[in-house]
Amino acid sequence: MNDYRDIDMLRTTELYVARKGWFKPVYILTDGQFNYGSITSPGVFTRIKNIETAETKFSIKPKGFFGKAVDIIDRNKSEVIGHYRKNGWETRITLEMNNGLNAILKKGKGIFSRKMIWTDEQYGDYLEIKHCGRLTKPFKIKIEPNSIKSIKSKLPLTLLTLIGVNFMLIKEAQAASAGV
Repeated sequence: MNDYRDIDMLRTTELYVARKGWFKPVYILTDGQFNYGSITSPGVFTRIKNIETAETKFSIKPKGFFGKAVDIIDRNKSEVIGHYRKNGWETRITLEMNNGLNAILKKGKGIFSRKMIWTDEQYGDYLEIKHCGRLTKPFKIKIEPNSIKSIKSKLPLTLLTLIGVNFMLIKEAQAASAGV
């Protein structure tokens, strides 16, 4: 946990995710100089993902065989801090955190959009994740600075970013296995 910098110390509005490794890749959220968090997998064939940030470590664990409901577990306290639900075949998830945060990760405008946007009814769009299609830098993240200032106390920005990246990775794997 000491390897990561707190996201509150971020000086830019653009980040990217770097991929390292082939068979068990590690996805690192970075601005090029500092690392803010990572996504790892405990095994090759497991659906559980570990997210590590400067604050704490989390696990993303699907419930049931199809895994439409997914728990977010704080591994330091061993408790569920929230969950999100996938809406069937749509590329949209609804996140509900125990601290009262309710957010939606939705696809950007257009049929062929490669963007996913975290949005909230009260604060609007505040985080955009774009799939670039590159192997070493597959995702670019753009943060809306005006909306982030007003909700910083409630918003786990690093966790939301990495949950969105994980969701996009799952959708990419499903499309690859379907032959699309």
